[in-house]
Amino acid sequence: MSCKRVLLTLVTAGGLLAGCGSRETPPPPAGPEGDTAPAAAASATEPEAPADGITARAMLDQAMAEAAKWQADAELAGVTTSMAEGPTHGFWFYDVQSPSRKTCTRIRVLANGQVVNVGNGETCQLMKPVSRDFVDSPAAYEAALAAGFQPGESVQFGLRYQRDQALPEPRSCWVLWSDLDGDEEKGIIRGWCIDPATGTFVIRLSGYGRTEPAQSGEAE
Repeated sequence: MSCKRVLLTLVTAGGLLAGCGSRETPPPPAGPEGDTAPAAAASATEPEAPADGITARAMLDQAMAEAAKWQADAELAGVTTSMAEGPTHGFWFYDVQSPSRKTCTRIRVLANGQVVNVGNGETCQLMKPVSRDFVDSPAAYEAALAAGFQPGESVQFGLRYQRDQALPEPRSCWVLWSDLDGDEEKGIIRGWCIDPATGTFVIRLSGYGRTEPAQSGEAE
């Protein structure tokens, strides 16, 4: 695994995830492509998982059931995985938030069926939630490939409410990126935005965030 691949994954993880509490080791601060909202904490070393991967939706219901145990009003703020070889992977993270308590946590699922709340449920900046009725990771992956995305050494996935200068206005995106999308000189990652409702390509992101503050509200 190249140093470039690891650094790009860690730098962008914070900017593409919703703010959440986590008991795992946080990555370095996000680059200029990230949002103005506090970055999510993510593991600097990825969890061990079976070789056979699962899609983003495969254990969504189990993840949200675990989230409901944490807080009854838990809503989905983001879905992520990193260092995947394609649209399936051995683990996925589901960032959730409680509007009533203004707290966040993270649910991790493994392909072996394990579902664990790895967050700490601390107070956080609420983000605009994403709909649970999103297209699965294989559909997002195929749409990105058709638009010109190249997987490179590994693929990173991030479903969230995205703010980027290339977008006319903030919106929900399945964002995919790889080591080939990084510009080390500018310190940015230019991800590929896929509409999570239709699975169609929207735009290649600029890598630069917008100045609007994070917003909370109903899922689109």
